Amino acid sequence: MSGAMSVRTLGRSPSSASAVAAVTGTLFEEGWGRTRGAGYYARRQQQMTRAAKGHFPAIFKPVRNGGCRTRSALIAQLTYLTTKSTHIIDSRSVYDGKSELNADQIAKVADRFSGAWNERFSPKLGHTTHMIMAFPIGTKGEDVRTIVSRMGERFFSQEGRQFDYLIAVHEDRAHPHAHIVLNRRSPDGEFFYLKRDHHFNYDAFREAMVEEAEKVGVRLEATRRIDRGVHSYKPTVREVYHAKDEGRAPVERQRTGGDAERARDEIGLVAWLYRSLSNEATHENRTHVSEALGRAAELLSGGQTLKPDGAITMSETHSLEELSSRFADQATRAETMAEAMEPAKRAAFERELSDIYAGIAHMQPIGPQSHRLNEVPSDVGVYSDTNIERDALARLSEVDVRERVETALEGTGIDPDRVIARIETGANSAALERQWLADDFRSIARTDRLDLERNDHRDIAAERLNDLHVELGDALQSAGILRNDGASEAAAVTDANLVAGEPASSSEEARTYADESDAVLRDTHEAMRVNSALDPFDNEADGARFREAIEERLDEEQIATLKQGDGTVLADLADDRLDRLYLAKAYLQSDAATANGGAAQDVMREIAETEVDRARERHGETHNEPGTRHG
Repeated sequence: MSGAMSVRTLGRSPSSASAVAAVTGTLFEEGWGRTRGAGYYARRQQQMTRAAKGHFPAIFKPVRNGGCRTRSALIAQLTYLTTKSTHIIDSRSVYDGKSELNADQIAKVADRFSGAWNERFSPKLGHTTHMIMAFPIGTKGEDVRTIVSRMGERFFSQEGRQFDYLIAVHEDRAHPHAHIVLNRRSPDGEFFYLKRDHHFNYDAFREAMVEEAEKVGVRLEATRRIDRGVHSYKPTVREVYHAKDEGRAPVERQRTGGDAERARDEIGLVAWLYRSLSNEATHENRTHVSEALGRAAELLSGGQTLKPDGAITMSETHSLEELSSRFADQATRAETMAEAMEPAKRAAFERELSDIYAGIAHMQPIGPQSHRLNEVPSDVGVYSDTNIERDALARLSEVDVRERVETALEGTGIDPDRVIARIETGANSAALERQWLADDFRSIARTDRLDLERNDHRDIAAERLNDLHVELGDALQSAGILRNDGASEAAAVTDANLVAGEPASSSEEARTYADESDAVLRDTHEAMRVNSALDPFDNEADGARFREAIEERLDEEQIATLKQGDGTVLADLADDRLDRLYLAKAYLQSDAATANGGAAQDVMREIAETEVDRARERHGETHNEPGTRHG
């Protein structure tokens, strides 16, 4: 987070500004900028319980570069997929029940799909999406057909969300799998894409696979690799093919440096959570579950991974998994209810929820930050219960106080009634205080159209949040509603935040790209965003890994184009031109043969010019946008 003060804080005590910055300083790094509700974490624990019982990972992934831009490309793809299949599922039911399609049928499907395309619109990922779902060895083809058919109905055949698709089940390998070819634009105009927190996201598909598979007796789980104690990343596509040619098992990519340390730290937290779940199961008299979870904790603590073997089974009807599922449903419903409540009721309801979660903090109901549920809020925050004079709350309804609050919030997108309701309620834990700060943070970002995946945009949002809470603190402290505006407590709060600092969230939690195998790209990309002038690689091995990660996504012609300094071939990896330039620079610097050539110099010059232009734009926005005040 940026610690800089804007012109709005001139004339105020620097310690006052830094105090508020200290309270909000690690907001985004700790994950609160992307807060997930308790329902998500309860579902995660449910999946961890399944992993401890030896269930198999649910494998769902989109095929990179698998989208088709032309009818002929679609025919070629369908020919490969539907002439070696054992079952066909058709969203229009035309070819349901068939095992394969002939050339005429394939052409008709291609005509059907391409007839819905907008010829003036050429999406960079194609008009279609190709996805794969894979299942454990021994899964019957009929069961795969049933599972994926229900998945298609569940995600793509609902009222208001209907997409045309064709599914082909293959049993030509040890692991039966299903290929889904989806027409990305629905008749209602919705365009399909996968993204975290969107209704189409990886977690949703994998969790749905688990649920639908359970109905036919196939036991799956939807944990992350890190939840199973896996330190490494999946092997690259190139390595998979090399291994196949050489008749050996693919070698996974090992984490290095800080990435490896973060993985070890997170696996340690996961092991601790398995122990907590084991203890909870013991209290519930779920002996088999407790033993499985305890064994999982021991394996992870010893540096081993959880292996899917299906050996651990459950005889209890009411398992911990079912209890977790009920809690997840209840938590999700509660959070949905909160979203729809009027401000006064919502603040009180959120405090009540926070109190409930505090009682089960050992189960990590809100994730790694659950320990804050039982920590006191700051001494200086606007929302902190310890900083609010309860006897003075009636002054919030006074006209001059209300006007100062509304003036401070002007142009931020934050509802004054919501802020006042939070102050009247008071955050009685560090977790709730940070939840409300995170909500303000996101409101500012939405209003100013800031992309929180970008460091520079996060800094802008953080600075505006800091300025806002300084202004609110001044107004409320002068009205006698707050005990402290932060000036006298700055150093203490800063020290407390340094001591309580958390390791950065894992690559899977913060990833920008499609899946965890892109962490090498993400980490390098983030390093370039922080300082584009520096060499992003600590050693040749890091550069080689990055170069390999880029090249496995490009064909030979695109690689040659990139070596000439043309970053447009990276459009599938980054929408923003500056981000593409960062990746292009890193690619050229990853190889001694291109690091100091003319192409690298041209890219660096483009980066410098673009960064200057962006800085000027931001400067103009900061000083001219509605809601920004000077002096």
